Amino acid sequence: MYTSSPIYNNKNFFIRKNSTLPVLKYLLTQRIREKYDITDDMLENVAITFSMIQVKNSIYKIANVPANLVINRQRPEFPDEVEYTLTYNFKIKDTNMAGLFRGEFVLDFLGDNCGKIKMPVSGDLNIWINDSITMTEVV
Repeated sequence: MYTSSPIYNNKNFFIRKNSTLPVLKYLLTQRIREKYDITDDMLENVAITFSMIQVKNSIYKIANVPANLVINRQRPEFPDEVEYTLTYNFKIKDTNMAGLFRGEFVLDFLGDNCGKIKMPVSGDLNIWINDSITMTEVV
């Protein structure tokens, strides 16, 4: 079954060829933050990039492009916790070729907390760009 819903630490993400939606989302879970000792202060001074490589030929389609960190403080079920999500907004040129790709976010901590962490920390983030049955052009 085809699903175009954004991922939250699911290892498969689906998007149509020549599409910019949905937005790729990767939840920076509390477990990951605790395991790698990532504090809220560290996330205030971080550079985040996204890369995507084609599996069949190991050529980068996207290399170290700025990504976003979305901060959600409005969580009624856990009012004391802040939720962080890494996101990447695809451009049409990013999805103009169908196939299987592997994605990766890199968090580059700046200042006193320097260091890098790659997400996902285990396994692969599979990005499936599927052929579209229609091609629209805005004029």
